Amino acid sequence: MRDTSKPEETMRAALRPLAGTLGRDAHAGLVYERYAPAKVHDRDPAHDAWEQWLSGLETHPEPEGYALAFKRWEDSLRQSYTVTFQARADSRLLVGHGNASPTGVGLTLHHTWGVPVVPGSSLKGVLAGYLRAVYGDGAAEARRRLFGVPGEDGARSHAGEVIFHDAQWVPHARVSGAQGAAPFLSRDVLTVHHAGWYGGKAEWPNDYESPNPVAFLTVRPGGCFLVALSLAPGTEADPRAEALLSWTARRLDEALRHWGVGGKTAAGYGRLIKQGDFDLRPPRRPVRASPALAEFLAWVEARREDNTPKRQVLERFEADWLPRLMPLAPEARDACAAALRGLVKKHPKLEAWRDELIARMMGAGGEP
Repeated sequence: MRDTSKPEETMRAALRPLAGTLGRDAHAGLVYERYAPAKVHDRDPAHDAWEQWLSGLETHPEPEGYALAFKRWEDSLRQSYTVTFQARADSRLLVGHGNASPTGVGLTLHHTWGVPVVPGSSLKGVLAGYLRAVYGDGAAEARRRLFGVPGEDGARSHAGEVIFHDAQWVPHARVSGAQGAAPFLSRDVLTVHHAGWYGGKAEWPNDYESPNPVAFLTVRPGGCFLVALSLAPGTEADPRAEALLSWTARRLDEALRHWGVGGKTAAGYGRLIKQGDFDLRPPRRPVRASPALAEFLAWVEARREDNTPKRQVLERFEADWLPRLMPLAPEARDACAAALRGLVKKHPKLEAWRDELIARMMGAGGEP
């Protein structure tokens, strides 16, 4: 028999069970924007599907596998000169409040993983406004280099020299050092007290109108983002480029701390406070072929296959391999360190010994 129901109704019926019980692999952004149940007034909150939907999102943890995806993204930043700093949300964060949402208040979440993200365009816009308002004409040349000029009226166009990456959510385990995942969303309420007045009606505001509380979700305070800025391709040869990158990171830190990013910043939302120092790194160069490196990587793979006890692996590494690997170039020693970390893990005491040996290897002067 042919199914005559509407496709959207069929989809909602199939996905309705997700509204109250979210598995860890559920996509929070998709659930928030598309899977909302019908809102019914004057019902018992304990049986209200809308309430269960919001509560499920508010307690939804980071998805499994996100920490690995974050590490891969972080490694990809090493293709150019890049400065990063970690910024903690000192207050609620509401980016993308104009996005479509059943609550009427949207939220920007990662397209693939559903965790909070601050788009690079938002960071760029905040910095542009901050430089114009606070530094004025004194930063005119810096703004030209940062954001480029269109080349109107016969002037030569100029592309921006700095790439503003999306600020990615830092996994909870990396921030706190604790295992497991933590929720990243928090409920907030916007209460309209004079719906008639705001709706354009002729009635004046009064004290006996019924308020209309609207619940929506924001990013929970306390979470951290990794802010990253890179030099645009073709600018590395400019001797002033690294100084511009460092200067931009400091000004962006000021803007996020004093102005905030996203919506409702006048109410204190969106304040991001830098944690730790700025980390400016040169691009990672391709690893040059080395007989010692190839032999060591093959040895690591052989120890993985024969399940050699990890303590014996470290003893052999310290006695035989460490003296041979120390003269290698920094890029080759990076590859050796990554291979050893992948082999020796999930043993806290051995990991401490492993990291000590890697530090000894990385502290050596490499080949020219």
